[in-house]
Formats: sequence, structure tokens, C-alpha cells
Amino acid sequence: SFWANLLDGKSGIGPISYFDVSGFNSKSGAEVKDFNPEEYIGKKGLRYLNNGTRFLSSAVKMALDDSKFPEDDALFDNVGIIIGTSLGNFAGTTDYFHEIIKESPSDVSPMKSFDVALNSSTNHASVFFKIKKFARTISSGFTSATDAIGDGLKMIREGRAKAVIVGGVELISIDLYYIFNLRKLLSRTNGDAQELSIPFDRRRNGFVLGEGAYVLMLEDSDFAKERGAIAYCELAGYGTTLGANRKFSVERKIKKAEIAMNMALEDAGIDKNQIDLICANANSSKETDMIEAKAIRNLFYQNGSNKPLINSIKASVGECYGAAGAAQAVSAAMSIKSGYVPPIINYEVSDPECDLDLVTGIAAKHAVNTAMVNSFDYMGNSSCLLLRNSGD
Repeated sequence: SFWANLLDGKSGIGPISYFDVSGFNSKSGAEVKDFNPEEYIGKKGLRYLNNGTRFLSSAVKMALDDSKFPEDDALFDNVGIIIGTSLGNFAGTTDYFHEIIKESPSDVSPMKSFDVALNSSTNHASVFFKIKKFARTISSGFTSATDAIGDGLKMIREGRAKAVIVGGVELISIDLYYIFNLRKLLSRTNGDAQELSIPFDRRRNGFVLGEGAYVLMLEDSDFAKERGAIAYCELAGYGTTLGANRKFSVERKIKKAEIAMNMALEDAGIDKNQIDLICANANSSKETDMIEAKAIRNLFYQNGSNKPLINSIKASVGECYGAAGAAQAVSAAMSIKSGYVPPIINYEVSDPECDLDLVTGIAAKHAVNTAMVNSFDYMGNSSCLLLRNSGD
């Protein structure tokens, strides 16, 4: 349904219902609706789990089922899990400590304590599914899930695991909302400006929050072929320029984005002219979209270079922050597998500073052999993945 709705240009964004935003100009979010975790992880212990842990463990179950990975305890000795999240169950953490302060430590149920850490969702999934090789949580802001996937690639290349479950999870919470609202990063209704997620559109004035969990199964190619796995694509390369500062100049942020894209190309051994699609970071931020557009033009639009198609799914699913890179990677993999590219919905007014070959209006039927996934933090963190057709 995720893929079908992306191709149909449907939006998952609506009024925020989790908490009261009536006093603010930003009232929208892409909340997970009609979700029943019992369908995936059963009822036992469910009431003690925060939503992020419910999302992630359910998504891991979906990925295991979709990959038809054998339920073999011995096999899971050689499987790891790496999940990216920026704030994870932070709302649960703050609620827990507020309860301790309001009451007393001795009056708070110990069952409320085990799912309030940044890495608790990853830990729960590793225990629940008996993943024994390693369990790692990566938190690097907007690039968290992209970095988790890149780390999984390194683990397999180094022979430290045959398979790694990778992805990201993030929640819409009042804490996250206030953080971004105070920084004036959220789209808002103000005068003639509308609250909309409109990547690369000249009317954009900020992003709309999203949430969810996106999980992929990475496997060593020989191991996958041995067990007869059906591949969506091959994860071919990863590049990152960690180290961010909001005081970085626009020129420096553009350069860091270019470096990350070039690193991914070099890591994969792929020429830039082979890129068919860029699943852009573009989240409707005024400056960040412009920075990405200029970095793409500098790298791909010079000296008669091939101009890849550009899309962004964040107009449909919002900015999922630490989980966004995994959502984009799923979309890129599906484009490679299906030969269709989802459109940027809501796009109407072109911006000369974001002059790119954008997929807008309706989905594009286009053979995608190689796709790039960009994750750029507004402070300058830049990470990039390269996916290509595996031929399987």
C-alpha cells in the first residue's frame, strides 16, 4: 500500500491528532493510521512498548516475511540489526522521568523503564527475533537511517555478518514538534503562505513531520543466491561527510553534499552518467532544498552530463527525520524493481534555484538501473547511498 499510494500521488499528511497544536501555525503531520501491531508481534507485553518499538518490531517482521528468511535459530547467530533514529522513544524518556519527579522512583513500575532509551526499540527487535550477531543504533540526525544502511553494507563487506536488518524509526511527538517549531523549520500557514510539503517548489516554507519504521534485509549476495532469495536491487555504495555546524556557509554545505555523492559513486565504482534516478532529500525546506539542487546541478548538469530524474517522496510521507533515508531507500529499490518513479505531489511553481529534471504530477514510467539516495542535514551532515539493478 505504501508503494501503490506513492505511485498514485496520494498524501499521508493530515491534521495532527496526537497533541493539541491549535495555538500554532503548523498543524499537519503524516501520522501512522490504522496500525495493529498485534498482527505482526502478538499481544504479549505490547502494553509496555512505546509506539516506536511497535513500529520497528512490526516492520522487522514484515521484512523477514517479505524476504522469506528462514526461521532458523542457528542462522540468526550470523544476523545483525542496525537501526537509525534521531530521537527514538525520546517522548517516552521525558514522560518517564517526569513521572519519577512527580511521584517517586519507588512508585513507578519497573516495566515502564525498559523502553525509554534511544536504543530500546533496536534492542527489543533483536531480542524478540533472536538476532544474536550484533544490535546497533545509529543517531546522526536527519542522516541516521542512511548511515545505518551504510554501516550494514560495511558489516557485510567485512564478513562480520551474512545478513543485516537495517532501517530507521521515528515518531511524531510533542517533543520533536516543539524542537522543530522553535527552530522555525516546520511549514506553516502565515499570511499568503500555506502549510504544505512542497519540495523544490518556490512556495515552500518548511517541512511537515512524518513518522514510521522502514526496514530492509541486506544480505551477502552469495548467501542470498544460495538460499534462493529474490533481490529488489543491490546496495552498491555509501558516502558520508559527518560533522555539522549550523554556522556552515551555504557554499560549504553545497560542497559537503557534492563530496558525499562523489564518495558514494567512487565506493560503488559507478560513473555519474550511469545514474538514472536521484531520490532526493528534498523536504520542502527553503535553504536545504536549494543546497541539494545546486549540489546536484554542480555534479550532474555540467559538460553535457547525463541528467537523472529527480523525485522526493516527502511531499507524500512528510519528513521522517532519522527514518527518512530508509523510506527513500525503499522507494528507490521499488523504482528499480518496477520501472516506475513516484511523483513529487503538490508541486506547481518552479523555483529557478531548483531547476532540475523533476518527476511531478504523475508517476513516470522509466527504466531505473541505478539510483542515488540523498540524506542532507540542514546543519551540513551529508550521506548518500547508491542502489543498482542486481539482475536477479
